[in-house]
Amino acid sequence: MRRLAHTSLVLALCPTLALAQQSSPPADEAASPAPASEAPAADSSAPATTSEADAAPADADIDERMTIAEGKVAALEEQNTETKNDLLSLKRLKLSGYVQGRYQYQQSLDESGTGGFSRFGVRRGRLKTTYTTDWAQMMLQIDAVPAAPGVTVRDAEATLFIPGTKQQLSLTLGQMKWPFGYEAVQSSSDREMPERTRVIRAFLPDERDRGIKFAGNFLEGKVNVSVGLFDGDGIFNQGYVGSDNDKEKDFIGRAGFDLGWLSGGVSGWHGYSIAKAPSDTYRKAHTRDRLGLDAQVYLDVLPFGATSIKGEYIVGKGYWKSSGDVKVEQLGVPASGWYGLIVQNVGLTNAVAVRYDWFDPEHGKKNAAVEGRPASSNTVGTLGVSLLHYFGENLKVTAAYELPMTAAPSGAQEPHDNLFTLQMQARY
Repeated sequence: MRRLAHTSLVLALCPTLALAQQSSPPADEAASPAPASEAPAADSSAPATTSEADAAPADADIDERMTIAEGKVAALEEQNTETKNDLLSLKRLKLSGYVQGRYQYQQSLDESGTGGFSRFGVRRGRLKTTYTTDWAQMMLQIDAVPAAPGVTVRDAEATLFIPGTKQQLSLTLGQMKWPFGYEAVQSSSDREMPERTRVIRAFLPDERDRGIKFAGNFLEGKVNVSVGLFDGDGIFNQGYVGSDNDKEKDFIGRAGFDLGWLSGGVSGWHGYSIAKAPSDTYRKAHTRDRLGLDAQVYLDVLPFGATSIKGEYIVGKGYWKSSGDVKVEQLGVPASGWYGLIVQNVGLTNAVAVRYDWFDPEHGKKNAAVEGRPASSNTVGTLGVSLLHYFGENLKVTAAYELPMTAAPSGAQEPHDNLFTLQMQARY
């Protein structure tokens, strides 16, 4: 009885074997071959499991049939294991990306009609791959745009999750974002305004560098710390793209908290840049440091949508001044800036964002006028308003208008550089 029960179980797990048994002719019929003209044509499309080689001999005893059936079950189990391993590998691999297409219009800088533009462009075209296991992660992100610098590597990270910490502690080596502040780390695909604020673009241009970083979450994620050692020059420092300009390394880190409705942190940066300023006879070490404070508040008190309020302040020495694609480090120059942002959701698919950011490129220096125009060291405040509409999870349309206001003392004429941006962002 036990053998019969085992046989029934094996036959139930192997339908193909059951089919073979039903179609096998009786022993005496099999001994009398049919005439050649009456023999059925071979079916080339028949599955391999029903081939004559796999089928049990008609005169096989019950032990032989069980051996064949067990072999088939073992083969199916092996195939099932391979399929599970393939699916597990696919689950560990994540592909994502987004494209930001734009139209921009900037008014002429003065009454003569100089400056300004009306143009279409592709601001960002990102493709990101991430592969994560229990103890390691690889992340590579490239940016492919039609304008200079073309295809570039944005992130190339190799991460080790420290064993026994359930991925709460990690060590990353490669090219990554500086662990400083809030807006520099925030993804460009999530930002409400088309570009980061002037103060962030000055102190943390391109937001990335090569280095090593430790990151940890504590108290169930309520406290987080990220600290690292970096080259300090960023990824597009003129004359030293992709490499450090000296042997000095910069220490950068942020300690933050997250209570759900309120989050924030304190950031610090200390390092040196060995270079020759216009007033230097020889190369020397110029201090490059920053201190940053950031806070974010998330409220849900209005009946038509949630509200978020964000702000950040940075002060330090040494920043980068941009002119188009050219970035020149202002060695040891003190500067400061801040921004405040309010985002009001209207229903589930619309939002309004209002932001004001302020930057002092030479902290403490009095504003001045040069030949009837504001000096390049004058403070600049920028008011921006943005309307957003979400077409589902994959498409966001943004219409933004920004009004830069440069300090213009002594009757200097402020430049007319208001900017309108229409952006469509598609992501997956």
